[in-house]
Amino acid sequence: MSELNFRARESNPATIFIYMVGSLITISLLYEAVDHVWGSGEAIKETWTVLQLIIVDDDSWWPMYNAAKVWIHGHEIYQTIFFEERMKFQYPPLSILPFIVLIKLGLGWEAIREIANTLSYASIFILAVFIYEIIVSTFKNLSKESYLSWRHRVVIFAISLVGTFGFDAIIRAQYLGQVQVLLDVVIGLAFLLFLTNRKYFSGACLAVAALVKPQFTLVLFWALLRKEKELVVGMILVFIPAGIVSLYVFGFDEHVHYLDTLSLMGKHGEAYWPNQSINGLLHRLLSDVNSLEFPVNSYAPYNPIVHVTTLVTTVMLILLGLFYRVGNRHPVSEGVQSIWSALDLATMLLLATIASPIAWYHHYGILWPLFVATFVVVACYSCKKKRDQSIIVVSWLLGISFLLISNRFPAIASEPFSSSPINLLQSYYLFGAFLMLAVLLILRRYLAGYAQTDQAGV
Repeated sequence: MSELNFRARESNPATIFIYMVGSLITISLLYEAVDHVWGSGEAIKETWTVLQLIIVDDDSWWPMYNAAKVWIHGHEIYQTIFFEERMKFQYPPLSILPFIVLIKLGLGWEAIREIANTLSYASIFILAVFIYEIIVSTFKNLSKESYLSWRHRVVIFAISLVGTFGFDAIIRAQYLGQVQVLLDVVIGLAFLLFLTNRKYFSGACLAVAALVKPQFTLVLFWALLRKEKELVVGMILVFIPAGIVSLYVFGFDEHVHYLDTLSLMGKHGEAYWPNQSINGLLHRLLSDVNSLEFPVNSYAPYNPIVHVTTLVTTVMLILLGLFYRVGNRHPVSEGVQSIWSALDLATMLLLATIASPIAWYHHYGILWPLFVATFVVVACYSCKKKRDQSIIVVSWLLGISFLLISNRFPAIASEPFSSSPINLLQSYYLFGAFLMLAVLLILRRYLAGYAQTDQAGV
C-alpha cells in the first residue's frame, strides 16, 4: 500500500489538523485582541474596515486607472507615468486593459473604484471556499479512507473562513486597494486545480497571475523541467493570445519601456520595511535611509553591494526552485505523487516571491493556500510516525512560520526598531517565508520516502 493509511486506533489526522490550525488561529486572535486593548490595534481596525466594504486606499487601482487614461490620451504609459510623473506603476501593459474598457464604456473613476473594491472584497470569500476545498482534496489524496465527518467539515470550513479573514497579508491588501487580493484567489484556484489533477486549467490560472506579476512566469520553466506537460500547455494557451493582444494594443515599444521600469526597480529596490525581500533587508542594514518612511516618488538610493547581493541571491533562489529534486525516489501512489508535486509547485511559488527585489508584505497572501495543504500533510505524517521527533520539529517550524506571516507586529515598525542591526526584526515576513521553505523541502523528502518505505513492508 502506498497511500498514507492509518490504523483505527491511531488519531484522526483531520482532528489533529483542526487542533493545529485552530490553535494557531486562536493564538493570532488573542494576540490581536491584546494589541487592540493595549497596543495600536491596527489589525482589528483594518479588518473591521474591510468587512464594512469601506474604501481606504487605491494602491493598485489608481495607478492602473491613471495609466489607462494616459494611454487613451495617446501618451506613452511608462515614460509618462513612471519616468516623468514618478508614480510607482509596476504592472505590465496588458494589466490595464480592463480599465481601458471601462473608461471607454463611459465609467468614471469613482464607479471603477467601486467595481474594483467590490470584486476584490468578494474574492476574499471565494478564496475561503477554495481553502476549504484544498484541505479536503489534500486529505483525499493522502488516503483513500475518509477521515472527514460532517463535524470535521463544518469546523474546517469555519477555519477556512476565519483564517482567510485573519491572514494579515490578505486583509492588508484589501485595505490598501491592492490587485494582490485577486492574485491570491487566482493562485489559490490554480493550486486547487493542480491538486485535483485539472492541470490545464491550473496552468491557465497561473498564466493569468503572471500577466500581472511576471515573476510567476518562472512556473512555466519549472513545469518544463518537471515534465508537467498539461501545466505547460495551459500556460502557453493563455500566454500566446495574451501576448498577441498586448502587442497589438500597446505596441512593442511599451513592452521595452516596461522592461526598463523593471530594471530600475531591480537596481534600486525599496528600503521601506514592508518590502519583505532580501533586497529590503540589505537596504535597511546597509543604506542610510529611514525604514519607516515610504518614498512615494522614488526608490532606495543605489547601493552596489545591495544590488549585487540581490542579483546573486535571486539567481540562487530561482535555481533552487527549478533544479532541486529529492533524489531518484518518487512516490508511486497517484495521491501521494499529487501532493509531492503540489509541494514542489508551492516551493516554486514561494521562491518566486522571495526572490523578487521588491516583495511587499501583502504579496505573501499567496501562502495561505500553501499553508493549509502543508498543515494537512504534517497532520497526516504525525499520525503515521508518532515517535518521529523530526515531525515535531517540522510542526513547530510550520507553526512559527504561520504566526510570523499571518500576523502583524506594529511595535516592530516603530522608531526603536528602525536602526541597524535591530531592524533585522522588521523582516519577520521574510524569516517566516524561509521557515516555510525549509518545511516544504523537508516534507517533500518525507513524501519521496514513502514509496520505498511501503514497498519494503515497513
